[in-house]
Formats: sequence, structure tokens, C-alpha cells
Amino acid sequence: MKKLFVLILFALSFSGKGYSETELPALGDSTSGLISLQQEQELGSLWLRQLRANQATIDDPLLITWFTDSIYQLVPFSELAVTDLQLVVVDSPQLNAFAVPGGIIGINYGLFLYTADEDELASVLSHELVHLSQRHFARQVEAAQRRNPIALATLLASIILIATDNPDAGFAGLVSSQAAAIQSQLAYSRDFEREADRLGMNILVQSGMDAHAMPEMFSSMMEANRYSSSALEFLMTHPLTPSRVSDAGNRAEQYPIRPRTRSFEFLALKLGAERRYQLKDNSAAEFRQRLENARGVDRDALLYQLADIALVQREPQKGMNYLQQVSAEYRQHPAMDALQAKLLAADNQVADATSLLRQKLLIHPQDLSLRETLSRILIDTNRPAEAIPLLKDLTADYPQMPFSWSLLSEAANAAGDQVLAYRALGESYYFSGRRQDAVQQFRSAIREAARIKDFQRESAIRERLRYIEASDDRLPG
Repeated sequence: MKKLFVLILFALSFSGKGYSETELPALGDSTSGLISLQQEQELGSLWLRQLRANQATIDDPLLITWFTDSIYQLVPFSELAVTDLQLVVVDSPQLNAFAVPGGIIGINYGLFLYTADEDELASVLSHELVHLSQRHFARQVEAAQRRNPIALATLLASIILIATDNPDAGFAGLVSSQAAAIQSQLAYSRDFEREADRLGMNILVQSGMDAHAMPEMFSSMMEANRYSSSALEFLMTHPLTPSRVSDAGNRAEQYPIRPRTRSFEFLALKLGAERRYQLKDNSAAEFRQRLENARGVDRDALLYQLADIALVQREPQKGMNYLQQVSAEYRQHPAMDALQAKLLAADNQVADATSLLRQKLLIHPQDLSLRETLSRILIDTNRPAEAIPLLKDLTADYPQMPFSWSLLSEAANAAGDQVLAYRALGESYYFSGRRQDAVQQFRSAIREAARIKDFQRESAIRERLRYIEASDDRLPG
């Protein structure tokens, strides 16, 4: 019964249209009595795979790098018991952020549309980290279990379908008045929200950011919600009241005002969100108009986006012209170097592109943008064997990022290493929530390894397959 109950709680993170724009409160905690720490991590991983199976996510290197750096600026002050985190960015224009026990931290890319600076965005992340570290959802779930365990059990059939890799049927089963009612009951209480505000502000201040960013962000949320045709997704599970905004403002007054952070990365990503969700085909014209009055880092971020638009429009020379106007301070940024290499390759200057990337990787050996760009160019120019070592390192550093595994599979297939191609594609499918497709790929890898008598790899892949097939047995029960 405990296993079924935890799976029900897990599935309550999803509702409505299969996945309602990340209405995702956290899921439980090792100290809650529901699940152990290891089981919590298994559930968090299952949650993330199901998320990716049902909602588009973004693996843009600049976005992932910025998100990682931002989170780990806050984590040391968050009282988190587990700091080995998996980050995910949902491809949605809605305002939302979420933290799921098991080390899953996520945002909607649309969050950038609602924030003026990094301090405001960090205030949302700090708030979420407190919900996680203080076990708010676990405590609220236990109260819900005591109030109405029978109502929760009515979702059992849908949960079983989800847990057995039939997500379409499972999520369809969750579209019910009972599920919606229970979901609303699991929205965070006012007491938990106030605690998250108070401790979240402490995280913000200790990490060197402006405490006043939190009440300003709350005010922006309320304003945006007032003019929205439907409630902001974040506010559906994080009720925001005028008293909370006032309390946050009064608390912020205890701290001095600090300069806000608006880095090149943040500004470029904010522009990218506008380009993706709002401006679309009009992005280039709008950005060129803004460029006339832009100064400093704002101008550099606009030039970066304009160069990227030129790349998409297959105008590499125009893109290079934009990059040449970037200030000296940011001209050597790894993201700029990666974009320059893409433009060079698009202009048939592949040798210059790969030379630039290899040179920059000596300075920034772990940079995601440089590594991914070099791998992609090597594959596209019939040098996949050179890309394989880069991508193996990348998948080791980002083991749950499906895109890196997919790229490794592509490189291995082009290089004629079918064992690796099958195995890497299996990993990509697994972390994308396509468990049965992953199993088929692993079995193909095993057969191919046996055929060529590569017994070492055959044994390793068999062990990995056993782990995946036994994943359900590791869930709480």
C-alpha cells in the first residue's frame, strides 16, 4: 500500500492536459517516513523521465550552464541534505519553478520573461529550495493521507499505467474532478509559503544578492496574474497573497539595497525567451531597433542573439559582422566562441572552426557550449571518431541529459561502432522516459557485442539492462 500511495503522490505532480505546465510541488523526503533517501532518488529520477516523456525540455548549453552556476550559488545556504542535483528546463512560456525531492530542480524557460534581473529569478529559486529542504510537501502529503486516503487511492489505476510505461493512458486517467480536487488540496499552505519566503530571503542575502528582489518579484507576479487570462502556473501551487508581499517587503527593509546582477548570460537568455515565445519571426527587426540605443552588456547580448538569428537564416557573414561588434569584455566568452565556430563552419571554414574550438577548450575544458559545438561539427564533417571521446566525457558529466546520449549514438553509428550506437541511443530513450524503447536498444547492443565477440562490453550492457528492468522493484513498497 505504501508503494502505491507514493506512486499516487508522484503522479499528482501531473494533471490536466497530460502535464499542466509544471504544476509540480515536491514529492516527499527521506525523513518523512514514506520513503528512504535511495528510494526518493529513484522516484525523483522516474519523475524526471516521465516529465521528459510528456513535455518538451531545452538542453541549450548556455542555458544549462547558467542554470547550473545560478543554482550552485544558492545551494550552499539552502540546508539541502543532498546537493547532487539534476537540472531541467521546460520549454514553456509560463512562469514556474519547481524542486522535486531526489535532487530535481527545474524552471520553465518562460520564467525569464517575468524577471528583470538575476536577483529576482534567484528569489524564486531560493523559495523553491526551501520547500525542498524543509520537507514541506512531505509534511502536507502526510496530512492529506490522514484526511482522505480513500480519495487518493481512486487514482491507482492511472498510476499503474504510468509506472508501467503507458503514460498516454495513465495521464488521460488523471483528467478527473477527483484528481483536480486532490491537486488543489496539495497546494502549499500559507504557513509553508511564509516559511519559504523567510528562509528563501536568507538564502538570497547570504549568496550576495538583493533581498528587495523577492518582494519586487512577488509584486510582478501579482501584476502579471491580474492581466492574465488564466492563473499563473506557479501561483496555483504557491498561493500568493497581498500580506505575503507586504511581509516580504517589510523583511527586506532590514537589509541594505545591493546592486542587482544582470550578466551577459542572463540577458542573452532573456532575449532568447522573448525570441522563442513572443517576438518569433519579428525578433531580428526588434533586436536591431533596440540595438540603436543599447549600451554595454545589453548591447552585447543583443549582438549575440542577432548573430544566432543570422546563423539560423543561413547568413554566416552577417552573423560574423554582428560578433565583430561585441565588446572586448565579452568577445572571448565561450558562448561567443561557440557561435563564431558555428558561423565559420556554416561558411565552409571548417578547419578554422575546429581550430578555434580546440584552442578555446584548452582554456575552458569543461565548457558545455564548446564541447557540444565541436562534437556537432566533427559529426557533420565526417569525422565522427574524433567526436566520440568528447561525447563520452560529456555523457559522463551530464549522465541524465538525453541530447548528449543521442549525439553520441549518432557519432558512433557514423563511425561504425554499432554496439556503442545502440547503447547510447538506449540511454537517450531511457532518460527521455521511453523505457521500453530503451530496453530494445540495449538488447540490440548486447546481440551486436556478442556477434563481434566483445564480451567485456556485452557484460557491461547486460548489467545496465538488468538495472533498468529492475527499476520498478527499487521503488518504495
